[in-house]
Amino acid sequence: MPESAESQEGTTRKSGNPAGVAVFWILLVVAVAASAWWGIRALRETPVAGEGAQAGGGPSGPPPATVLTSIVVEESIREQRRVTGSLRARKRSNVTAREAGAAEEVHVDVGMSVAAGDPIVSLDARKLRAEGRELEARVTSAAAVVEQRKAEEERARTDFERKGRLFEQRAVSETEYLDAGEAASVAEARLREAEDAYVAIQSTLELARVRLDDMVVKAPFDGRIVTRDVDPGEWLAPGETVVTMISTGEIEAWLNVPERFFSGVEAGNGAWTIVADGSGVSGDVKSYRRVSDIDPVTRLFPVVAVLDDREGLLAPGQSVYAELPVASEETLLRIPVDAVGTSFAGTVIFRVQDQGEGELPIAEKIPVAVRFRRGGFAYVEPGALQPGDRIVVEGNERLFPGTPLMAEDASAVRTAPPIEVAPQP
Repeated sequence: MPESAESQEGTTRKSGNPAGVAVFWILLVVAVAASAWWGIRALRETPVAGEGAQAGGGPSGPPPATVLTSIVVEESIREQRRVTGSLRARKRSNVTAREAGAAEEVHVDVGMSVAAGDPIVSLDARKLRAEGRELEARVTSAAAVVEQRKAEEERARTDFERKGRLFEQRAVSETEYLDAGEAASVAEARLREAEDAYVAIQSTLELARVRLDDMVVKAPFDGRIVTRDVDPGEWLAPGETVVTMISTGEIEAWLNVPERFFSGVEAGNGAWTIVADGSGVSGDVKSYRRVSDIDPVTRLFPVVAVLDDREGLLAPGQSVYAELPVASEETLLRIPVDAVGTSFAGTVIFRVQDQGEGELPIAEKIPVAVRFRRGGFAYVEPGALQPGDRIVVEGNERLFPGTPLMAEDASAVRTAPPIEVAPQP
C-alpha cells in the first residue's frame, strides 16, 4: 500500500508540471520587459554634450572633432542663373547674280572677309557696254532734236504773235492769222514729243548703266564668305547664288530661358557675359531682346543677345552659356558651398558656438535658405545666420549638435607655406 501511495503522488506531481512551466515563462517575460524599460529610461536621462555635460567633453561626452572654419561675409550681389544656347549670325545671305552672263572673274574665296560694296564676281559685260555706248549716242541725237524743236516752236510762236498784232490792224487776213496759230501749236506739240523722247532714251541709258553695274556682284554688307558656288567661266542666270556670306562685327546668342526666369530678365538688366563652351571666348552683351514665343514642349523662352565680335573669335553654331541676371541686386550672406549640408530637416550648416574661456566651442546646427550658388560659394538669406559668424566648412559631415570642436581657420591652413624637408645626407 505505501508503494502504491508514492506512485500515486508521483503521478500527481507530473500532472501539475504544465501549469508551473507557464507561470515560470510569464515571470521571465515580465522580468525582461522591466529590464528593458529601465534601460531605455536610463539612456534617455543620460546627458549629451552641450546639455548638462561639460563643453570640453568630459568622460561621459563625445570626443572633440577637428574641423576647419570660415567667416560669414555679407555681399551685395545680383542673382544669376546659368542658361545655354547657340550663336547665330545677325545676317546671313545667299548673294545672287542680278544679270545673266558668264563669270569672268571670282574675287573671293571661302573664309575671306569682305566689306560692303567689295566685288565678289565680275560677269562678262561687253554687250552691255556696247549697248550703253549706242544709247549715249541716241541721247545726244535726241538732245539735238529737242534743241531744234525748241527753235521751231519759238519761231512759230513769234510769228503767231506778230500776225496777231497785224490782224488787229487789219494788215493781214484772218486766214493768215489762224494759219500762224496752227503752226505755233504744231511746233509746241513737236517740242513736247522731242522732250519726251529725250527723257525716254535717257531712262533707257540709265537702265543700261544699272545693268552694267549689276554685272559685278558686290557684297551687301561687311561679312565673311562661308560658301562659294561659282567658278570662272560658268554661266549665271539671274537669281542664281554665287556665294553665301555671314555678317561680322556683331553676332547673336540665342539663349533658352526657363519660363520661371523669363520675367526676371528685365529686372536683372545689366552687364552680363556670354561664354563659348568649347573655346572659352567670351563677349559682353551690347543689347538684348526677349522673344515672347514659348516652346510648348520644353517650356523655354528665347532671349536674343547681341555680342560684339570685332576680333572674329566667335562663330555661328557654337554652343554658349550665360550667367543670366534674373533679379535686382540685393544683400545676401556668402558662405563656402562645402559648409552647406542637407538633412531630413532641410538645408543646414554648423555654426561654431563659443562656450566661454577655458572651454571648447560646440557645434550648433542652423537651417539656412540658399538662394543660389556661384563660384564655389552659396548665397543665403540673413536670419539665424549673421555676418561675422564662424561656420564649419570641413569636417561637418560627422558633427552633431553639441559636439565639442577643435576649430581652425580654413584660410590659414590653405595658405600655409609648404614644409621644407631637409635633404638626406
